[in-house]
Amino acid sequence: MFDIGWTELLFLGVLAILVVGPKDLPRMMRTIGQYTAKIRGAAREFQRSFDEMARESELDELRKQIAEVKANNPISQVKDAIKHPLDSVGKALDDAGKPLSGLPDEMVSDAAEAVAVAQEPLPQEDAESPKTDAPKTDVARDAAQ
Repeated sequence: MFDIGWTELLFLGVLAILVVGPKDLPRMMRTIGQYTAKIRGAAREFQRSFDEMARESELDELRKQIAEVKANNPISQVKDAIKHPLDSVGKALDDAGKPLSGLPDEMVSDAAEAVAVAQEPLPQEDAESPKTDAPKTDVARDAAQ
């Protein structure tokens, strides 16, 4: 790492014994070891937090991709395409019995008469009564059909 050979280490050891002294050298080596451990721990923590941030950013990108896939899901698009026309058909069927708004009163009353005629039971023909081909009124004929 530092390209220090055995001769340099021997020179540093002799220098440390001369400067610090043989009595305090073990305490100094212990202190240097503690500081080295603290520096390594801080470097590990920095690396861990950096890796965590990278993982979170990758997770955010993955979440965005999943959301895009859900939004562009062809199955849900087909369901929506089928659902909307069926809803409008059901609404049209529900509104079929209601008179249209904005029609003149005469047309609404004619439509009500046609509904009343259509709901009346058909007269039973007697065997004794002669059959006549009397034309029915337009409203009654439309209602009968």
